[in-house]
Amino acid sequence: TANALREPGIRWEQFSESKIAEAKARNRPVLMDFYADWCIPCLELDRKTFTDAEVIDATNEFVRLKVDLTHFDSPDSEALRKKFTIAGVPTIVFLDKNGTEVVSSRIVGYLPPKEFIDRIKPVLALGL
Repeated sequence: TANALREPGIRWEQFSESKIAEAKARNRPVLMDFYADWCIPCLELDRKTFTDAEVIDATNEFVRLKVDLTHFDSPDSEALRKKFTIAGVPTIVFLDKNGTEVVSSRIVGYLPPKEFIDRIKPVLALGL
């Protein structure tokens, strides 16, 4: 896998609509990382924030999905960008256990671990 050469980090699943439906059915919040291979701040998140033990811990209750927007203008990417109102990458979107975005927690750009955790707290406060 792509993570083999890196520090241990968040275990991501590839995005699919069915995974979101499944999370909702199981009353679990969702963390979606919209990224692209050419995106430098995305790599920083992967290397610094998503390998942080506290971040890994804080996101354990989430269904964690990677959304690949490397081909930014492809029809698939465009549909996802429209659906989730993604202007650029990286964008991190949190859905509560009902599948509703917690807009106040949305992250655009790189955030170091501590600030990232501060954004997760309101989502966790909504109850799991």
